[in-house]
Amino acid sequence: MVVIELYQIELHDEVWRFTSNQSDVLANGYHWQSHMIARDASIEQSDDPLRADTSFEVAAGSELANLALNPPLNVAPRVTILRSEDGGRVFYTVFAGRLMAGVWNDGFVTVELEAVHTELQVTGLTETITPQCRYSLGSRKCGVLEKPRVVIIERVEGSRVSLVYPVPEEYAFGYLKQGQNFHFIDRQPDSLTLVLLHPALLAEGERAEITRGCDRTLTTCHRRFNNAVNFGGAVNLPTKNPYVGDPIDR
Repeated sequence: MVVIELYQIELHDEVWRFTSNQSDVLANGYHWQSHMIARDASIEQSDDPLRADTSFEVAAGSELANLALNPPLNVAPRVTILRSEDGGRVFYTVFAGRLMAGVWNDGFVTVELEAVHTELQVTGLTETITPQCRYSLGSRKCGVLEKPRVVIIERVEGSRVSLVYPVPEEYAFGYLKQGQNFHFIDRQPDSLTLVLLHPALLAEGERAEITRGCDRTLTTCHRRFNNAVNFGGAVNLPTKNPYVGDPIDR
């Protein structure tokens, strides 16, 4: 029995297609690029669709590993796994869900997935109130229209990226995109330097896009985006219950 699996990752209007097969595959009218992917068969062994989570491993430094370790802010890429047991004549969808996290594992990255069914597990119409904003940057309630800025990378040293031209110092918590790879920006020491969350292989002298991020505090909302009127946090939320003095579960 020849087993072939296809992996489709979708993010906004971009789609990546990989296969665990030793060579590229043409299926369903698309080209699927061969990738070193190892996955167990746990999703076929679960009789509870609400617990049908799975994971797979890819080599660290690969395009798929970088996508798992550096997904865009506040977005979970959608993942669909298709499987054929007849040599590729017919493919069936065995998993549909979202990419939750990437975890380093001795030269490999474990890509953790969550089934789409778990998104429906809501016990009631409740809302958690915190001092931080509960709206995603760019969402309807946030109201910010954010556009990426094109920059030229001068030099890359591990996770430290130097730019040819200065940019405003407001790109911490955002992300950098070059080609199909996204990288979180951990901090911005100055107008010519970005420090990424993880070391990255970027093409020096080439263009990239950087997008501002938000740490969901009122200070950043006001100073960076001038959007305090739409801030979705409770800045005056007390840490103690004013009536009995017990800590408030936030």
